[in-house]
Amino acid sequence: MKKLLIAFLFLLLSLVSAPPGTSTVAPVPPDGNTPACTPAMMASIPACPLTGCGEGGDAFLNQAKNRTDAPSSASATTKTLAQIRAMSQPASWPTGTPRESIQGPGKEGSPVIVKAYLLKARAEGAESCNCGLTKRADTDIHLVLVSKLPDPDDQEAFDEAEEGSVTAEMTPRVRLNGHAFWVHKNINDFEGEYIRVTGRLMLDTKHLPPNRRLRRATNWEVHPITRFQVCQTTKTQCDSTTGAPNWKAF
Repeated sequence: MKKLLIAFLFLLLSLVSAPPGTSTVAPVPPDGNTPACTPAMMASIPACPLTGCGEGGDAFLNQAKNRTDAPSSASATTKTLAQIRAMSQPASWPTGTPRESIQGPGKEGSPVIVKAYLLKARAEGAESCNCGLTKRADTDIHLVLVSKLPDPDDQEAFDEAEEGSVTAEMTPRVRLNGHAFWVHKNINDFEGEYIRVTGRLMLDTKHLPPNRRLRRATNWEVHPITRFQVCQTTKTQCDSTTGAPNWKAF
């Protein structure tokens, strides 16, 4: 009964004064875990609170994932994949832990620009940050970023490249904020291309012990992406400039 009451109060607060078409804001529950999803929360991405919902979800992590404020290019620091891979991360992370210790300049929330090859673009499934919604428009697109492309016909080399990859994520909330083109059927056309993403550093603590590890070099990500550009000429030319005609924004 107590859990149901907390979930009800959480939902009530999340729906108060939410302008149409915007994401609802809700307080983080006392234990940092997300409440059970309700039909109202799962009606759409704008109705889904920034803290998300669902059993086992981390409300603090979901808030970090669900940012939509785009950093300016001037405020963003250029990071290489090697620099992101070298960032330290905790040995473990209990669900619902406040995130102040991993936030700040050069840490989570910092705006970054990253150039890399897009090895793979994968459509994600249901996640607590998106209130368990499953339509492609309501889920993330997972980008596998690598420094060098492997032989496309060598599965072992492909797997090895992914083991050394850095993750970037396109989120449905950013997609609603002026990036309607960012759907999986379009983004996966850029697999193998040299790309440039702008977004914010985020540590996906969901994949730190005691939770499961995924195939990647680090749990530091560019999440969410707020700008996506594709090189139109050569890597050498694109590395020498930041704008047209070498780069095109999508």
